[in-house]
Amino acid sequence: MNNFVMAGLLLMGTAVGFAQGMGNSGAAAAGQGASGSQNSASTLASPAVPLEPPVAPSSAVPPVSATPSPAVLPPSAAPLVAPPPPLEPVGKGMPHTEMLDTSKSSGHDPLLEPKPLPKADLSLIGGIARKVDMVHNRITLQPLGGGARYMVYFDERTRILNGGQETTVLAIHPGDKVYVDTQALGAQVFAKTIQVRGAASSARANGQVIEVLGGQVRLQDRLSGETVRFAVTDRTKVISRDGTASTAALHSGSLVDVTFTTGRRSEAQSITIYATPGDSYVFAGVLTHVNVRDGVLAVDNQVDGNNYELYFDPLAEKSVGSLVAGTPVQVTANFDGKRYRATSIKVTEKAAESVPESVQ
Repeated sequence: MNNFVMAGLLLMGTAVGFAQGMGNSGAAAAGQGASGSQNSASTLASPAVPLEPPVAPSSAVPPVSATPSPAVLPPSAAPLVAPPPPLEPVGKGMPHTEMLDTSKSSGHDPLLEPKPLPKADLSLIGGIARKVDMVHNRITLQPLGGGARYMVYFDERTRILNGGQETTVLAIHPGDKVYVDTQALGAQVFAKTIQVRGAASSARANGQVIEVLGGQVRLQDRLSGETVRFAVTDRTKVISRDGTASTAALHSGSLVDVTFTTGRRSEAQSITIYATPGDSYVFAGVLTHVNVRDGVLAVDNQVDGNNYELYFDPLAEKSVGSLVAGTPVQVTANFDGKRYRATSIKVTEKAAESVPESVQ
């Protein structure tokens, strides 16, 4: 009996505890519901606040300066820097234009004429002219006292005197005794003045006659390009290619070789006339050069041993196909005062050893 009473009391206590627990749970659920309703109402009533990232503990956060760093300045606050100037070529040898001031040149052309000689000490040299090179403008001298030969250079600035009179380099011959006032010009020994005192008092020129007037002849020398003046007298010996001739055969435009005395009055000793305008000549020899396109050929003439340049018409010449270097030919040409123009070209098996030099 007592056991049954105790079991009943125990069951009743368990039921009461269970009822209280359920009541507390409901109250808690009701409280949470009410709180959620309040939070929802608060959310609808207040504006949205953006979430902020979590902040590390104060010990891990470095102090923040009130002034922003220059690295994060806005573009408008960045300092203005001028752009660098464009690069210019500074290498040596770059092309450039230089304006020459000729207002104070006193007629001197710096492009065509050599510069005036610099002031320098002069040295007098005496010697024998062994070679006169008019292509490179130099004279080979053998010193009077002996020793090695050396080169003396000259140009249009050099004064050349023969017997106290102005002359040209044509008055200097191998074997002549000369005295030269020299000065150093770079690596060269330059002749400022040349005095010719050779035993020979004659000079030689080869070129074309410019003018014949009153017994006076002006000739343009082929090698030096200078103008040579001399007189023709009764003592002058005139020779043409086909024999003797008179001074009347000397005309303007004639090609001549002349030997003349130097001094106050230059007088022609002998004149050889090679060509006169209007005359025809025959050349026999071997072709040394042929230019069919321009109509030019060169003949090594066997009569006088000279090489002549002749012009022809490639379209009118029938034997143009056989005109090659080394071919023996016989050419008849007319001299017009400037050049030889071929009127007949004949290919021969063997170049003639002797042919008429002139066809009148």
